[in-house]
Amino acid sequence: MADTWQGKPLTEANVLPMLDIHYRIHDVATGELLGFGTAGGDGSALDMPARRYAEVQQENPGRRITIRAYSEAAYYTEQ
Repeated sequence: MADTWQGKPLTEANVLPMLDIHYRIHDVATGELLGFGTAGGDGSALDMPARRYAEVQQENPGRRITIRAYSEAAYYTEQ
């Protein structure tokens, strides 16, 4: 199925199998960590981080936030 945007066709592309997506959500101004998680590598893997981003934004009105993908899952370390 060809995708179109504003009446123009996008280039043909194949859906890639998704790997786990590890993400963290930060306040842009302060760098404070506001959320994190890992989305499973199924076909809807992008849905979970997008939903969590929207939840964190709703929980922090007026704050500018960003979401980034990371190479490893977040977990606590002993210091």
